[in-house]
Amino acid sequence: MLNLDAIRNGVMQEYPYQWILFDNLIPKSQLIELRNSFPPIEVFPKREKPHHRPAIVVYDDTEEFIDESRKKNYYPSTSLSSIWQSLVEELHSSAYRESIAKLTGLNLEQQFISIFLSRLDPIVNASHSDSEGIILSHLLYFGREDWETEWGGCLQILLNEQLESLFQEIPPRNGNSVVLVRSENSWHNVSPVSSPEASQDRLNILVRFYDRATVLKWIAHND
Repeated sequence: MLNLDAIRNGVMQEYPYQWILFDNLIPKSQLIELRNSFPPIEVFPKREKPHHRPAIVVYDDTEEFIDESRKKNYYPSTSLSSIWQSLVEELHSSAYRESIAKLTGLNLEQQFISIFLSRLDPIVNASHSDSEGIILSHLLYFGREDWETEWGGCLQILLNEQLESLFQEIPPRNGNSVVLVRSENSWHNVSPVSSPEASQDRLNILVRFYDRATVLKWIAHND
């Protein structure tokens, strides 16, 4: 399903940090099927804080290291539709990992990977550069094909921590996907939704690679 050649042969943007936009990783017919069979809102946790993004974990390399009490938002991949199960399997495959490593030039062989499904609503995040320990994030959208940038709800690539330092906006259209390599200056944000046209949730899957040593320290500290 995934166009791994497109990932392997992609050229990362180096300004203002390492990132790349794809719009050709999944065939359109499968994008539509994925959108139509996205898990219903009932399976997602309720928002606990204004900045909290309800998400379910469908794959996690760290699962064996944490206790059951911390798995409240885990969702069995076997409960997903068959096409979603296939996508999740591809996203934690060695072939995908190797493709992302070639794209970014990073050594990902021993790093942890987690995969989340989210339904993003019109809550605005503050600008952020992601936590230390996150190596990179790959966000794939499954929303409306006609989502306009002026509606809001777009991923914003920022030059610095100021929201006014906008470099590029990426609407959450079905098929858009972005890889962000985390650094001290990898500032980004989600623009506020400002149009009644943007009534549909911004469905997405998020793949994150984590530094193995850092995550094991987090787990040991929290036990």
